[in-house]
Formats: sequence, structure tokens, C-alpha cells
Amino acid sequence: MKPLSVRWLAGLLLLAVAISGCYGSTRPVVKIGLIAPFEELYRDDGYEVLNAVRLAVNQRNLAGGVAGRDVALVALNDNGRPDEARRQAANMAIDGDVLGVIGPVKAGSVSAGQALSQRETPWIALTELQPAELAGGFSLALTPETLVRTAIDDLLTQPGVSSALLLSDWPEAQTADAADSVRSLPLASAESVTTKPGEGVVWLGDSAQGARLAMDLGSTVVLVGGSEVGSHMFAGRAGSDAAKAMWLSAAPGIDQMPTGFVEAYRSLAGAAPGPQAVLAYDAANLLLDAIELAAANGAAPDRSAVQQALLKLGNDGWHGSVDTVRWVPGCDIAAGCGRLSDGAVYLHAVK
Repeated sequence: MKPLSVRWLAGLLLLAVAISGCYGSTRPVVKIGLIAPFEELYRDDGYEVLNAVRLAVNQRNLAGGVAGRDVALVALNDNGRPDEARRQAANMAIDGDVLGVIGPVKAGSVSAGQALSQRETPWIALTELQPAELAGGFSLALTPETLVRTAIDDLLTQPGVSSALLLSDWPEAQTADAADSVRSLPLASAESVTTKPGEGVVWLGDSAQGARLAMDLGSTVVLVGGSEVGSHMFAGRAGSDAAKAMWLSAAPGIDQMPTGFVEAYRSLAGAAPGPQAVLAYDAANLLLDAIELAAANGAAPDRSAVQQALLKLGNDGWHGSVDTVRWVPGCDIAAGCGRLSDGAVYLHAVK
């Protein structure tokens, strides 16, 4: 019998993590899912998110579970790639006990969301999504409109920057170059782009290509982006001679996170949490609260009830660990619901 390949193991069920309050319990179990990269380029990003979700599940089980049930976490590896993301979403949806999924986490995994929507499985994204990508799901990341507008504004406040080059394939970027100080080019232009004197760059592509761009631009240029620029891989690959890079998030840095969360995360993970960790922690708790609400009438919660509960919690304003999560006005399940920024946008430096 041939040995199973490492990739097969990692891709199918790299981390099937069942975390319940106690082994041997006779209480029923509800499951939540996580689809994230646990191997290849983005493994550090995936494990940061995994530890935050594990923390939320552990805390909920220690507090008695959800609706009289223990909570189990099923975590599947997508390697940060579209094909793996769709496959793992299909694997997750097969298990009817999985009432909701956290993910996609990376831009390369956005197809997971649509695969989950096709199977009527609730999901909460941690990466910025276009409206068509968000259909049927929820997102705690910044909306594309907020990210484009804020990235340009923040870039133009940096010392020595008088104009902005916006590199993006997003439709929202096409209207951003109306100002004289902004020009817009597609992502493919990054391979040959040359900046003008005093021009900074807004990068709205994936982190791997963004890291190459940062190296090509050099240390005299300022680059601002979304969550992809905040990837651990970006910092490691770009190096100290690359562009001065910063990124935007709906979550703050460690100095503005709740002390209790930071200490509990350090105890579990052995490292400090980043903004993506606190977003994942909030996503897990939001999903668990939705399951609780879906079972409020004493019935066993199902996916449809959890989806409706997620919509209600965000419309009413759900209190996260840092601030209130509220969906943009007029959102519905078919179109998907993004987070209303309410001015809570944080700028982080790439270390």
C-alpha cells in the first residue's frame, strides 16, 4: 500500500479539530467550520486565525456550550488557492452538523464563499470581497469602497507623497482616479510599473505579487493596501529594502485590543495576536451567538435559522471584542452583508 501524500492529508483534512468541553460527554454537539491556509505560503496567516477561533470555541465550551450543546471546530486547509478553497467548501457543506463556516480568510480563497452559498451554508469572511463574491455570506473585513477611499486618503497624508497610483482590478477603483492626484492601472501593470516622483502606491491585489512589487519599488516608495499586505508572508518576502508598506483593517493593533483577549491568545498560541486574529475571534463568537439565537425557541438549530440569526444580529448591532459590528444598510442574505465601517478603520505598518 502506497503511503498517503502529505498534500493529500493536508488538503482533505489537515486539521479536523474537534474541540468539546469534555471528552465522553453525552451532550449533543454543534459544529462550526474554518477554511484557511495551513500549508504553503500562507500557513502563518492560517494558524493565527485558527488559534483565535480555537480560543473562542474553548471559552464557549468552558462557559457551558451553545444552546445546551458542546461546540466542535472542523478546520480544513485550502492552501490559499481557489481550487482547494472550493473543494474544502464542498467537503464542509457535506457535514450537515456544520452550521456555519469562518472563511474565506485570504483573497485566493474567495471561491470558498460562493461554494458555501450554493450549498446554503452560512459563512463569515475575513478578507475584502466584491459584491458578487459576497452574495449569500457575511464579511467582517472592510468593504471595497471603504478600503479604496481610505487607502488613497491615508497614502496622500504620508510624508513626501503628493499623488497616488492605484493598482487594482476592482470596479470601485475605476472611479477613484477622478481626482488629479490619483491615477489607476490594472494589477497586471505591476510587472512593469514605474512610479512618478512623489507618487505612492495603493495595492489591492494578492500578497505574493504585492511583495514582489514592494521589492521592485524600493525603500523610497510608500505602499498601502488591504489585508493581503498584512500577510506574514508579505513581510517575510518583501524584506527591509522594499517599499515602506502599510495596510488597513477593520481591527486594531495589539495596543488597542482587550487585555483579556491578548493574554488568553498568548497563553494558547505562544505569540501575540494580530488584527486578523481578533477579527477571527469576533467572527467565531458572532457565529456562536447566531447558533444560540437560532435555538432560542428550543428547536435544534439549522443552517437556515443560523443564516437568519446572523442577519438579525448584524442589523441590530452586535457587540464585538473591540467595537460594534453592524451590516451596511439594506443588506440581505441573497446579496450578502458587509460590515459598516462606522469610522473604525485601522492603519498598520508592515514589520
